[in-house]
Amino acid sequence: MIPYLSLILGFTFIPHGHCYLWHWELVSLHVIADAVIGFCYYSIPALILYFVRQRLQDIPYPAFFLLFAAFILCCGTSHLMEIWTLWYPHYWLSGAIKALTAAVSLVTVFMIFQVMPLALALPSPGQLEEANRLLAAEIQERQEAEAELIQAHQTLKFHFENTPLAVVEWDSNMQVHRWSERAEHIFGWRPEDVLKKHPSEWQFIHPEDLPEVSRIINQLWDGSQPRNTMVNRNYKKDGSVVHCEWYNSVLFDEAGKVVSIISLVQDTTQRVLAEEKLREKTKELETAISHLQRTQAQLIQSEKMSSLGQLVAGIAHEINNPVNFIYANIIHAHQYLDSLLELLGLYSKSYNQPVREIQEKAEEIDLDYLVSDLPKLISSMRSGAERIRSIVTSLRTFSRLDESDLKAVDIHSGIDSALMILQHRLNPNDIHIKNGMSGIVVIKEYGNLPQIECYPGQLNQAIINLINNAIDALEDSKIPNAECQPQNLPDWPASFPLSVPTITIKTELIDPHRVAIYIADNGPGIPESVKQRMFDPFFTTKPVGKGTGLGLSISYQIVVDKHQGRLECFSTPGQGAQFTIELPVQQKLPGLAG
Repeated sequence: MIPYLSLILGFTFIPHGHCYLWHWELVSLHVIADAVIGFCYYSIPALILYFVRQRLQDIPYPAFFLLFAAFILCCGTSHLMEIWTLWYPHYWLSGAIKALTAAVSLVTVFMIFQVMPLALALPSPGQLEEANRLLAAEIQERQEAEAELIQAHQTLKFHFENTPLAVVEWDSNMQVHRWSERAEHIFGWRPEDVLKKHPSEWQFIHPEDLPEVSRIINQLWDGSQPRNTMVNRNYKKDGSVVHCEWYNSVLFDEAGKVVSIISLVQDTTQRVLAEEKLREKTKELETAISHLQRTQAQLIQSEKMSSLGQLVAGIAHEINNPVNFIYANIIHAHQYLDSLLELLGLYSKSYNQPVREIQEKAEEIDLDYLVSDLPKLISSMRSGAERIRSIVTSLRTFSRLDESDLKAVDIHSGIDSALMILQHRLNPNDIHIKNGMSGIVVIKEYGNLPQIECYPGQLNQAIINLINNAIDALEDSKIPNAECQPQNLPDWPASFPLSVPTITIKTELIDPHRVAIYIADNGPGIPESVKQRMFDPFFTTKPVGKGTGLGLSISYQIVVDKHQGRLECFSTPGQGAQFTIELPVQQKLPGLAG
C-alpha cells in the first residue's frame, strides 16, 4: 500500500521547480499565470451555475451548461496542479486530474456536436429583437383592440338601451339572457318575469306560428343559417297579439361554437293592419275591375251575337220562303214528270215506228238516258231542298241568341244546330289538308233528358263556343293524338276513337234535378298554367286576329252566373281535354214557377 501511495504522490520524482532551476522570475511567472487562470476557471463555472439556477425554467439545454461548467472547473484544477507540482512532485495526481479533464472535454465536445444544429436553429439576437418588436407591436395592437372592444361594448350597450328595436338574447338553453327596456315596452313583461326562462314557460308564441319559429331557431343553432329573419305573432302580457319581425344573429366563441342568439325585434302590428286594409281595398278594386271586364265582355259579345242573331234570322227568313216554294213545287214537278214519262211510254207503245224526224231528235237528246236520269235529277233536287230547309231550321234555332226570356227547351236541338252551323269546320277543308287531317269526326251520345229551363239563345252560344274551342285545339294539334289516354279524364266515353281527330258530345241526367253536357276532344290538352286563366276575360293563347279571348269567359258567365250551373275543364297535356257543363233542370229564380 505504501509503495503505491508513494508512486501516486510522486515521492520518487523531483519537484517541477528544479526544471526552472528555481529561477524566481520564471517560477513567479508560472505561478501567477496559473493562479489567475485557475481563479478565472473557477469563477466561470460559479457564474454559469448561478445563471442556470436563475434561468432554469426557460434556458435551453441546461445539461449542456452544467457539463461545460464541469469542463472549465476541471481545466482550472489542472492549472492549480501546475503550481502544486513546482514544489511537490505529485505528477500522477496531476495526470489523473488531466485525464479526468480530458474525459469531461470529450463528453463536452460530443454534446456540442449534438446540440450545435439545435443551437443554430435558435433565433439570432436580431431575430429575437425582431420578435420582441413584433411582440411589442402585437401587445400594443391587442391593447388597442381591447380598448376598441371596450368602446364597442359601450357603444353596443348604448344602442341596446336606446334602439327603437327590442333586444332579446337567448343562451344555449334557449333561455332569456337579456331583455331590453324596449322588449318590456313591446311585450309588457319585465326582465325578472322572463330571465332564465324558456319561451315555453310562458305564453309567448302564437300556436299557429310555433312550427315555423321552431324550424328557424333550429337553423340558427345547427349553424346552417347563422342569420335569418322571421315574422310571427307573439302574445303580450295582457293576452293581446302583437305582430313582430325578428332579426336573429348567432354569436360564436373562439372555437366556433354557438353560445347565444341575439334577436332584434320590431313591432309591425300597425303596418300589418294597414297592409291588410290595403289588401282589402285592392281586392275590392280587383273584384270591381273583374266585374267590369266581365260586364264589358258580355255586353260586347251580347251585342255582337244579338246583331248576328238578327242577321241570321233575316237571312233564314228570306231564304225560307223561296226554299219552301222550290221544295213544294218540286213535289208537283216530280208528279208532272211521272205523268209525262208515263204518257211518253204510251206513245212509244202505240207508235212503234215514229217518223224519221222524231227518231233523229230522240237520238240527238239521248231519250233513253234522259228518261232514266230525269227522275234521279228531280230526287237530287228534292234532297238539296231538304238540306237547305234543315240548314234554315238550324239558323232559325241559332237566331234565338237575342231571346231574353226563360224557356223550357230540348238542349239537343241547340247542340244539333250548333253542329250544323259549324259543319264547314268539321268537313275536310284546306286547314285540315295542310295539317295532315281528313276532317273531324263528331260522336253524339245523347241521354234521355227532359226539357231544360234556360235562356236558349245564350246556352246555344255557350255550347257553340266550347265546340269551336275543341275544333281549334284539334286543328292546332296538326295530327291525330294517338297517345291520348281518355280514361284519365272523368266521364269520357269508352268508345272514344284515337285514330282520327274526334269530338265527342255526351249528355246525361245526373239526378232528377241536374243534367250534364260533356264536350271532349283528343287534341293536345291544356297546360295547367292556361287552365288557371282560361275563363278570364280577354285571355287567349291564339295569335292576334284569330281570337278575342271572350269565348270561354262568356261561356263561363252564361253557365255559372246566368244559369246557376257549373263549367269545369279536365285536361292533362298530351291527353286531350273535356269541358263539363252541369245545369239545373229548373231555374230557381224569384218570380218563376216550378
